[in-house]
Amino acid sequence: MKRNLFLLLVLFFAGLFFAQAAAAPAGSPDEEPPAEDDPEGEDGDEEDEIAEAREEFESIDKDGDGFLTRDEIMAMEEVPEAEEIEEFFETYDLDKDDKVTFEEILKADEALRKEEEAQELEDEDSEEPPEAEVE
Repeated sequence: MKRNLFLLLVLFFAGLFFAQAAAAPAGSPDEEPPAEDDPEGEDGDEEDEIAEAREEFESIDKDGDGFLTRDEIMAMEEVPEAEEIEEFFETYDLDKDDKVTFEEILKADEALRKEEEAQELEDEDSEEPPEAEVE
């Protein structure tokens, strides 16, 4: 069974750390306190995931030019469907030059995360019952 390119690339290209950041809002009871040797509360997980995502990006970027092209994606071990490749480029090719950089992936994922958070807030607001009018 072929992997969904969009899911695969989101997982490898920073989707995981954005999901973790969004999963525990600041001040939530699930939030871990900062480690003694890490005064900012950054325990290195985000950096590790970015490094892992960059490694995956570089493994697909066969010519090492810092861009993913359609040809490089087509050369992947498990070739994605044409629709998945198109969706990937529509989502991540921010400057529409038919090449995707790692930075474009990070920016697009950040924008997608913010859009999802805004939608969740909007959904929560629409679920609240209307206030009874006082006469």
